[in-house]
Amino acid sequence: MKCKNCGKENLIKAQYCQDCGQPFTDQERQTAYDQTFWGKLDKLKKAKEIVTLEAVTSHPIFRALFLALLVFVGVITGNNKGTVMRPLESENYTVAYNQEKDEYYLFTELDSVPVPLYLPGVPKGVRISAESENGDVDTKEYTVSENPVLARDSSVVYTIYGVYEDTEEMIRVLIYDPSVLN
Repeated sequence: MKCKNCGKENLIKAQYCQDCGQPFTDQERQTAYDQTFWGKLDKLKKAKEIVTLEAVTSHPIFRALFLALLVFVGVITGNNKGTVMRPLESENYTVAYNQEKDEYYLFTELDSVPVPLYLPGVPKGVRISAESENGDVDTKEYTVSENPVLARDSSVVYTIYGVYEDTEEMIRVLIYDPSVLN
């Protein structure tokens, strides 16, 4: 660093000129440092942090706020329906699940009821097999956007298949009159 008073070269960290004793300000020392290789490298690092937003995104408060925002968006959009196929709630029926038998029971006063389904992933379609007590099986195919309509008949067991590209998921559904609950 060159002294403005006498022109003598001094060390960058010098507090005053070693020849005339002129004191150096912090700004003069910083200006001299900025002209060195290390000073220019520091400027490049700061520029990179600004361009890549690293100074902001690496801050713990920013990370906590961003995580809270992600959780908030997930809750608001309601995409937390799970990974298991199941009948969705409806005002037309009440849903009960028997974990021991792995069966869903729908209780409705209607003779037949549309049943919206939650199908995780990307299903190709829906297939429903209705098996009566005498062993007759009736099968029907639906598109993913259709809500299958199931008849209330306690003698019929519905097996609903979510048809995927290489596999199928299935659930069993029985439909009863609500009076059986009493």
